[in-house]
Amino acid sequence: MYGRGPRLTGVCMLVTAEKASLLWISPDGPPPGLGELLGRQWEVTPRRWTGSIAQWLDEAEVAVISPPGDGSFDLRDLSRLLDEVDRSQAVAVVLLPPHLPADNLLVRRRGRFVLVPADVSADGLAARIDAAAALQPVIRHLQADLESLRSFNGTGELEDLDEELRLAARLQRDFLPQRLPEVGPIRFAALFRPATWVSGDIYDVFRLDENHVGFYVADVVGHGLPAALLTIFLKKSLQTKRILGHSYEIVSPPITLALLNDDICQQGLTSCQFCTAWYGIVDARTLRLRCARGGHPPALLLSRDQPPRQLAPNGPLLGVFPGETFQPMEVALRPGQRVVVYSDGAEEALRDFGAPERCAIGEVCEELLELPPEEMALQLTARIDQRRAEAARCDDITVVVMDVQG
Repeated sequence: MYGRGPRLTGVCMLVTAEKASLLWISPDGPPPGLGELLGRQWEVTPRRWTGSIAQWLDEAEVAVISPPGDGSFDLRDLSRLLDEVDRSQAVAVVLLPPHLPADNLLVRRRGRFVLVPADVSADGLAARIDAAAALQPVIRHLQADLESLRSFNGTGELEDLDEELRLAARLQRDFLPQRLPEVGPIRFAALFRPATWVSGDIYDVFRLDENHVGFYVADVVGHGLPAALLTIFLKKSLQTKRILGHSYEIVSPPITLALLNDDICQQGLTSCQFCTAWYGIVDARTLRLRCARGGHPPALLLSRDQPPRQLAPNGPLLGVFPGETFQPMEVALRPGQRVVVYSDGAEEALRDFGAPERCAIGEVCEELLELPPEEMALQLTARIDQRRAEAARCDDITVVVMDVQG
């Protein structure tokens, strides 16, 4: 397993007071080559991982966890050890068993540990242990700062701010549709994932009359409370119908976005004044879809017998210049097709990391086309959450799925 010395199957080592503390968790001690290398800085005592290691972690700065390479260990035991590491002051270096599949739960987990391939050389492992040791005081300092914040003014400002953000998040969710309409063969599903407590995205699905359903996704430029407040303004300002005496007129998507754009411009906002939107109206009787777009990612039209098609009528960002016009688009749908409207956060979350210029959301949605819309939204949620865990930062994510049942 190492460039120097025989294969290592695992041990737990602890250093004396003269040197920095290293805990080695494994059935065996380190091989001679590695032991000599570590001995210059660390003094090692083998210790097996049967039972709790919390008492040893409290005295260690760095722990090395090396499962046996023959597969004779339970991944749940390894997860338990990492839980104990996360509750301690130590940082762990974990040697990945070679038989584990590439897409395993351990790889997706985040915590106070560094994953290292099982075939790492002795020099490479020693370097990673040194790097983990350098991180350890930084982590302790951050933990101390966090504890100071938690104790700031007792249960005062910090707790009050946290509660206010919770209430703001609840209020924003109250503005989202509680039930999605079902009209004729038209069914909907939605995914809503704020990056923080509140979101700069908003969506809605609503009946306009007995046959027509309107739906949209809007995305405010910015994050946090200012962006979230503007999403509420968008929802309340969107003009979808005009009352004409004892009758009404459904406002077409291009006109709706033009009126919304003028409303935002008239507010004279100094921050978060720009937003994007995609708005569509579907007739459940004729299966005609009318839509318009303002600076938003194109919606996708998915079919079982054709590649994904972008629904991307031209239209500028909302809130930049008054008097803008938005191109109309009309599509004849048929049973078995599906329309997916999403914010750029979903586009980014599903981007092909190997080819960052290519967005993979169309391919992912096409793979899930045979699933019911609710199941498709759940599968998208799982994939997006996995990608978000791997990313250094993430954006608000919203997806609305419209299904034409056959």
